[in-house]
Amino acid sequence: MQAKNNSISFINGSLEAVNENNNSVTIPQINQTIYPNLLYGTGKGSRFEYLHNDITWRVGSLSFIKFPSENTFFIHSGSALFCTNNRIIDLEITSRNSKATFSGSGTIIIESLENGGFKIIPLEVDGFIKTDKDPSKELFGGRMLLVLGNPSYLGNAYDIDILLLLQSSRLINNFPTPLSTFDQVGLAIYVQQLKLKGKYDALIGDAKTETTLQIWGFGDKPRQ
Repeated sequence: MQAKNNSISFINGSLEAVNENNNSVTIPQINQTIYPNLLYGTGKGSRFEYLHNDITWRVGSLSFIKFPSENTFFIHSGSALFCTNNRIIDLEITSRNSKATFSGSGTIIIESLENGGFKIIPLEVDGFIKTDKDPSKELFGGRMLLVLGNPSYLGNAYDIDILLLLQSSRLINNFPTPLSTFDQVGLAIYVQQLKLKGKYDALIGDAKTETTLQIWGFGDKPRQ
């Protein structure tokens, strides 16, 4: 069955929707509309996809997120992928403690941090990000940024190997249809490989505080 626009297009595993006004819980289904007043949560190993006009949202395992409007996204925990091919959008991203606004188009992974902030990981992008303390800053494919604090500011940038991320990320691979920006992601990989010539391993990580970041390559143990 083909999914309707502005609705859930794919569910794998468990997905619940919580009404925070009365704590009632419902079980969303494919083709059901996403409601702005509901908090959506996935179980371990679960994920779902939401199509809104020409925007694709994918939500990963053990995530709690909310879509208050077309141009706002809230992440309490877990991870999500935002994808739009050509349309320019102003998207406000908020977490438990931080906030940033993305302006542009592209394919971006958003991951929560233990300290209440979040990571912005562009796979391919044409756009800018700004926070309360920072003016607009251009984003680049394969360069992770941390959004920290309240008022929010941008932390250091870290290089991510897009090819390794593409091969390992369930937000990219474990869905029945490819992303509309798959060709652009492939081009971003090609450009990055030419520039960096495999001189680093992919970095991933979490931040327990605003001053401490744990980073590790795939297969490594975390290090500070």
